[in-house]
Amino acid sequence: MKNILENLFESLDINENNGLMHGNSDTSLGNFQQLFYNQAKEKIGVDAVYFLRDTDGIAKIPLIYFSMMETYNPNMAARLHQLSWNMGEAPLLFVVTPTELKIFNNYKTPQNVDGSLNPNAGLIDTISLITDLETQRQKLQPYNRSLLESGEYWRRCKERFDVGTRIDTTLMNNLKAMRRKLINMIKLRIPEDSWGSVNYVSIVHSLLSRSILIKYLEERKDANGQSIFPDNFYNQFSTSNTAYKSYTDVLGDKEATYKLFAVLEKKFNGDMFPLVENEYETVTDLDLQELKAFLLGDSDLENQQLVLWPLYDFNVIPIQIISSIYELFFHLADNEDDDKGTYYTPLHLVDTLLDEVYSWDGKYEPIKIIDPSCGSGIFLVEIYRRMVCRWMNTHYTSNINAAQLIKLLKDNIYGVDINEEAIRVASFSLSLALCDFLDPRSIWDTLVFPKMIGSNLIISDFFSNTEKFNKIKYDVIIGNPPWQSQLTDLALQYLRENEKVVGDKQIAQAFSIKCSQLCKENGWVCLLMPSKGFLFNRSLKSRQYRQDFFVSNTVSVIINFSIYRKFLFEHASGPSAGVIYSPIKNDKTQPIFYCTPKPQFTMQDHKKFSIEPNDICKIPYEIIRDDRIWKIAMWGGPRDLELIDKLQSTYSPLSKFLDEHEMVSAEGFKRGNRKKVCNDFWDMPCIEAKSFVPYYSPEDNESRVDYTDFECIVLKKREIFKAPHLVIKQSHKKARFLASVLDYDAVFNHSLLGVHGDINYLKYLCLIINSKLFSYYHLMTNRKWLVERDELEAGDIWNTPIPKVDSNQLKDAVALFDDLKERKNSEGDLQKFIYQMYHLQSYEVELLNDALDYTYDYFSQKGSSVTFKQPANATYESYFKTLRDILKNSFGKEIICNGQLITGDSPLTVLCLCLEGKYSEDLWINYGTDNIHTMLQTLDTMLTESRQNIFIRRNVRIYGQDAIYVIKPNQKKYWNYSAACRDADEIFADFAKSQEV
Repeated sequence: MKNILENLFESLDINENNGLMHGNSDTSLGNFQQLFYNQAKEKIGVDAVYFLRDTDGIAKIPLIYFSMMETYNPNMAARLHQLSWNMGEAPLLFVVTPTELKIFNNYKTPQNVDGSLNPNAGLIDTISLITDLETQRQKLQPYNRSLLESGEYWRRCKERFDVGTRIDTTLMNNLKAMRRKLINMIKLRIPEDSWGSVNYVSIVHSLLSRSILIKYLEERKDANGQSIFPDNFYNQFSTSNTAYKSYTDVLGDKEATYKLFAVLEKKFNGDMFPLVENEYETVTDLDLQELKAFLLGDSDLENQQLVLWPLYDFNVIPIQIISSIYELFFHLADNEDDDKGTYYTPLHLVDTLLDEVYSWDGKYEPIKIIDPSCGSGIFLVEIYRRMVCRWMNTHYTSNINAAQLIKLLKDNIYGVDINEEAIRVASFSLSLALCDFLDPRSIWDTLVFPKMIGSNLIISDFFSNTEKFNKIKYDVIIGNPPWQSQLTDLALQYLRENEKVVGDKQIAQAFSIKCSQLCKENGWVCLLMPSKGFLFNRSLKSRQYRQDFFVSNTVSVIINFSIYRKFLFEHASGPSAGVIYSPIKNDKTQPIFYCTPKPQFTMQDHKKFSIEPNDICKIPYEIIRDDRIWKIAMWGGPRDLELIDKLQSTYSPLSKFLDEHEMVSAEGFKRGNRKKVCNDFWDMPCIEAKSFVPYYSPEDNESRVDYTDFECIVLKKREIFKAPHLVIKQSHKKARFLASVLDYDAVFNHSLLGVHGDINYLKYLCLIINSKLFSYYHLMTNRKWLVERDELEAGDIWNTPIPKVDSNQLKDAVALFDDLKERKNSEGDLQKFIYQMYHLQSYEVELLNDALDYTYDYFSQKGSSVTFKQPANATYESYFKTLRDILKNSFGKEIICNGQLITGDSPLTVLCLCLEGKYSEDLWINYGTDNIHTMLQTLDTMLTESRQNIFIRRNVRIYGQDAIYVIKPNQKKYWNYSAACRDADEIFADFAKSQEV
């Protein structure tokens, strides 16, 4: 069997050097991988785990469980799949026998049929291992490391892996259904006027949380099958001759149930089992019977979906998922909140931020860590787990006792939250994390949970200056502060006393200021901030806050998660950014590492962030005063910054153009609260945004105003409704903004802007707004578009750079407008005129087109975008020509003799730029699967020592003695004009650096 497994590893091209861990592996993979592998081996029974590496070559994300069977047993395989599903990490399970390989989807829910597990549930492939090696290789090719690491496998199979059937999602949905049922049962029993005095939501949350903890304690097993509770533990709660064997037996009797809670509270001490006020008086036997039916899978809630409950195994479900359940309860206020999506901070987001300030690996040293807004404690739980692993590694042991675990917790971990229930949940979660490192029986025999509330976990407004957490200086401060635009009284007082300013009353910004004051000078603060306020808002106070923040601290890393917002928080629209900084004022020599991860629109976006070289910028401290840099670096590159600089420095804003030509501008009317009566607009033509037509729309085509109720009626600038006027639509249509010039009076609402003035100048402006350049400029600079919303604000439009126009140019503009109005001219004529007015070079036009054709298309079309399509030969040839021409211009001579492109049935393509040999203008393209695989394996080996990897990094250059190898995915976005410019610039920079050494 061992040889069969090793042959399988070889066919898949996986080994200990690229992410595989099994019983014979050395310990080079690190603390997390060892901890995870040991848990998977103990709880599931796997023989090996394959981890996906990050761009630094560090194995981090479990992808495949391997389990061997001497002979295939369908019942055992079904059980393995059930346990793998409960583990909730690796999406694939490979069950290996001497004759065949069975591959299971661990995101697929197990199925219980007539009391037995369905052995075909989750089965996605069966591959014979007794055929010839070439046939085996072809069958296994879809699971080859290159496809898994590059993400191509997940792209090809994205319909197969449904996040909605994953363990965390189904468990959350089941618990939300149960809480809804219990809340409704209680509300029906008590008078409506008593709902305020009976905290029924907290009662239900406490009852469910307690039940989950007891199920965890009940189902935790050691290697001998012994649970935490002693034999016959439940019998002491029986009120009859019937033996109680489980928690669900006890739930049949209210007196027995609450006696159990009291015994456990006394036994474990701590903050684990206290009752909520009025809980005992409120909960009835009927409630407990419903809870019992739920835990047994006998409930008929949610169309029978709760029959899933017997499939859950709390011996296997990671404590991180259980902690997320507690956070879910904390955020749900009542049953109407059940369907609002994700409430908890996703674990991979927590891990990404923690990796920046407290990694899994390293020597243990006592440090002070605080989460200033700890919620359910997810950051504290994960940092505590890492701390325990560091302690064991430093002390060369794989075991740790309860006393040492408690000491690590009490000495190092702190949290603050203004909400009492949040603090209670955090204590719950930390106690559970502590249990996970102990043998089940030792939990019962030796553990007394520490009391954390009031000492390490403080119920307080973070801006209180009287609490004792203020007296400590912390090594690490990490968390996700609240994002509301609402300051507490203490926060306002704190800002006044410290003479600090925040934008738009953003309390998260106030948190960032105080965190800096509580941090040691050589410590680190890591916060998840709302990116809109932190990076993009340009109000006066937002700019003052940013300027002071960057002056008062040394920022090392900013991770802009804005594009991932729908993956992170489902229905939440607020984009986020992680910022890592230190309260050192005078160390500004190092640039800020700024990156914007971009989704690949596959299942893996829910588990990891995709960061490619093009997503990373190193921003010098001296240019961070420029507010544009964060948006331009988010979607563009250095050449885009140069072009935006050129536009803004050469041409004045539209607002100045309007003033110089005595034009009037404003937003349209607003109906809003409809408290004002105005008859002035009655029966006037009304321009509608939804049916907006560029250039011109006849009066007869427009609807008429048949209402008189408004909120805002534009009293001071009514001229915008008078002819001639320019009407501008603030939202776009397929990345193009629209404007029209009307020769009749008409009104419109506040989603449209109006400008009244000379009709010839209005026609000129209309051409600019309808152009690609207008869209490009705002794609690169606008603080909302491609960040949060699909529209521009009036202030952004008024800031658009506008060239001055002479009489001849104006005459040409009017003629062009009139032709476009009559549909006599083409789109190309418009763009040509605009490019001439802005004096754009050909390469600048190419950059502009790429931004709209690729960047915007990626944002709007997502996984169906043209950016992910395979390039045609012409695309490769254009890339090669552009790259070669730019390098020739940069070096002052031709350095590329010829180019050879190797592609095939692989996620990657290799371009070999030959520095020696026969000169050729043409790109030689070689198609061949074997050729590309051989080349990629050779190049991948060249990178092994530096822990890089071509399949993960996706965009790699390797410099040989007589050639430069460019390795990139065979997707269009990597081979367009902008990519060629960036690659050429970076190759030149690499050569320049090599000459300095």
